[in-house]
Amino acid sequence: MIRVIPLLAISLLGCTTMAQDAITTPNASSLLETTSTFVSVPTLVRSASNEAVRNLNAGQFKLFDQRIPQKVVMETTGHLPISLILLVQTGGSAGRQFASYTDFPVLLKSLLANSEHETTLITFDSKIEQIWHFPARSDGVMYELTHLNSGDNGAAIRDAVHFGVQQLEAEPGRFRRVVLLLSQDTDRGSTTSAEELLKQLGTSSTTVYSLVFPGLKTHHVSRHNAASFRFSGAFGRAIQGLNNNTAAEIAAITGGNCTRFSDQRSFNSAFLETSVDIKDSYMLGFQPNQHSIGFHSIQVELAKPNPDLSILARSAYWFNSTVADE
Repeated sequence: MIRVIPLLAISLLGCTTMAQDAITTPNASSLLETTSTFVSVPTLVRSASNEAVRNLNAGQFKLFDQRIPQKVVMETTGHLPISLILLVQTGGSAGRQFASYTDFPVLLKSLLANSEHETTLITFDSKIEQIWHFPARSDGVMYELTHLNSGDNGAAIRDAVHFGVQQLEAEPGRFRRVVLLLSQDTDRGSTTSAEELLKQLGTSSTTVYSLVFPGLKTHHVSRHNAASFRFSGAFGRAIQGLNNNTAAEIAAITGGNCTRFSDQRSFNSAFLETSVDIKDSYMLGFQPNQHSIGFHSIQVELAKPNPDLSILARSAYWFNSTVADE
């Protein structure tokens, strides 16, 4: 049974190998469905030293929809409030990492400082365990992040992300919808199939950032793995990724990033890197002239190629019949 705990009265305080050695993989596979004729494309540019590159404008990018050039515009999102869901695995090997989260409250405050925001903390093992809804200025989340309890041997990552995205997409108004996922990389025990999650992520405006720790060594094979062999091309590779490299693929699909950690020091580095990604990503966009229903691939490039820079961007979206009928 899921327990929903408001805690209004509490006032206590493709992943990189290691956060400090992170290397961006250009053109990461990802999806976004548009419910209008405008498609938003989160995009991060990094230098060879892995620093975020700022102060670029729309004219310095090229964007292709199904290999057809599009007119690029740049949205301003810095003024938007943030709706953040923390998905924290407590099952499997997660208990070994609880000590790594000592500075989590301070890091989270730094990320959200001076911004209008709302936060939800969801813990999970083989199922969703507990949900805490916090008002914007509550310190209850800070307390709970340092008082986690170990769960069973499960890691139902697909179920947790599916649930978290549902919560965010139900929010009224215009928010930056962000999920911060702390988990092992591979799903263990979800009932949500890779195909089901892929379609949901393709019809959402949520970006997922994954911080991944080592999982238990196991020969467990998901009962949904066979689904990846029913598809080919980019769609099939995404299905396979959601089965075999779940947390990393979810981040890539939504235009987020994935970093790995194994102790407190590397967790802090991974979180700080993720904070930079959230704050310094560009929000590109375009009005598609290709109205075929279904999966569309996107390519984002610099107008002037630079081998010292790499791009991490949402690389696909889902065009539905509602849009096509407009």
